[in-house]
Amino acid sequence: MRISYLNSRIAVYIAILLFVGCAAKKTAIADRKPIETVATATDSIKNDRTSLNDSALIRTKNEEIKRVGIAADADLAALKAAGDSLYIAENFDDALPVWMKIAERAGNDRSLSCEAHFVLGNIFFQKAEYGKAEIELRLAISADSLLIDAHQSLGLLYFTKGDYDKAITSFQNVLALAPGDSDATYWVGYTIGSQAYEAGLSDFNIEWYDRAIEHFKTAAEYLESDTSANYKIYFFLGKAFIEKLDYDQALVYLNKCIELNPMLADGYTELGSVYFARRDFDNAISFNEKAISISPSHPKAHNNLGYIYFTMGNTFAVNNDKIKADEYYQKAIVLFEKALSFDPNLDGTRRNITHVKKIISGERKVNAFTMMQAAVRSENSPDKIAQLKKIITEDPTYDDAYNNLGVAYFYSGHVDSAVTVIEKAIEINPYNPQAHNNLGYMLGTLRRYDDALKHLFIAIQIKRDYFDAYHNLGYVYMWKEDFASSKKIWAQLLKSNPNNQQARKGLAELERREAMIKAGESTTKIEISDDADAGILKN
Repeated sequence: MRISYLNSRIAVYIAILLFVGCAAKKTAIADRKPIETVATATDSIKNDRTSLNDSALIRTKNEEIKRVGIAADADLAALKAAGDSLYIAENFDDALPVWMKIAERAGNDRSLSCEAHFVLGNIFFQKAEYGKAEIELRLAISADSLLIDAHQSLGLLYFTKGDYDKAITSFQNVLALAPGDSDATYWVGYTIGSQAYEAGLSDFNIEWYDRAIEHFKTAAEYLESDTSANYKIYFFLGKAFIEKLDYDQALVYLNKCIELNPMLADGYTELGSVYFARRDFDNAISFNEKAISISPSHPKAHNNLGYIYFTMGNTFAVNNDKIKADEYYQKAIVLFEKALSFDPNLDGTRRNITHVKKIISGERKVNAFTMMQAAVRSENSPDKIAQLKKIITEDPTYDDAYNNLGVAYFYSGHVDSAVTVIEKAIEINPYNPQAHNNLGYMLGTLRRYDDALKHLFIAIQIKRDYFDAYHNLGYVYMWKEDFASSKKIWAQLLKSNPNNQQARKGLAELERREAMIKAGESTTKIEISDDADAGILKN
């Protein structure tokens, strides 16, 4: 066969679609002879293909063939010569009807039929018509199961679609036919690495950091040599270790990240977060300023830098240096406002401005705020409850302190006390979405479903994109055995984000409960957990 499975255009196209925007390994595979049978396409694939005998389709193809200067009744040799020329020139739109005509007229010529389906598969791949590309490539394999290039093209197609298991199988088919093939070996490893990376992202997004770290480490192992890709793996490894408060490991991976990509502003903001957590304000400021120098409209860097100045202002205020405190508070407000000008949806930044202004006005006690900063970093325990009570004594108007105390009570098993203090948070600030979300979840666990739904809907009205509240809404409907409403919530969440693992788990639990009801079993048990698998409370 004269036409290789991967030309330069396909290599460029793959490069665009790779999961981290890296360049694909470009290949130039010479023609190979088959070795042994590996797999064949099923007959059902043939039946899925549009009939080439359809008269309207034939007329359309004939008109398109005439348009490119080929007679509709041209012999196969002329069609083949024209098809080869158009395909090699990467004129895929004009090559398509010619090769469809060749496939139609190949008759019993198995070799020509195989070649036509193979080329059509690559043309449809170029046109991003992946379903048609898959059918054609599998038809080529059905005609000649030993065609290595077709297995390889099919593997690349599955990789591009993100169907990694099928991609690995296809590349392994190549290795069965040609043991040690360097390109297939490369793509097996690259696919495993890509699959691990995406699994890591999925676990990271549901705050399952230990498992995310394992996936990212696997990805880094398989993609170690691809320096244009693995900086993102190191970035998320760094972020995952920050979440686990393992700052030494976070620094290791974040430094690897910016070493590979020195212009990644997000890498510097995360480094700044590590140093801020260690109270090394000089380095924290420096790294966020570096991020801003790279990306002057970077909202997170402006917010983080503002928060550092806010914290420094609090230190001066605690030490009774009001002039210095006000200086740093004003710097913080300017940076917070800049962050919001770049991204008006930063709710955390809006809260930061509110805190600063309340402290400046005297409405919020600075001691209470600094104590809260420490309390939110501690584990749920009697000590945390004592800390939060002290904060409320210091500032009885601090709605977030009541909210956090309610969460701490809830996970300590004091549900009635939790509800009481969360209700106090809402009394102080009726527009606190976290408090409404938390109260809704708590009331749901107490089977006060109507009250629970009311507060969850209020949380969503206050914050339209409050996904935690939507998740909890799904749980409350499920506990109420309103499975239709619960299913609608989970389905909508999955429509917005097909990789939403919390929604998938909620839907699976719902289906389990439906099966229990059909079997006459009770579904009244409500399990409470402080991880993302079973409802979401927010401090």
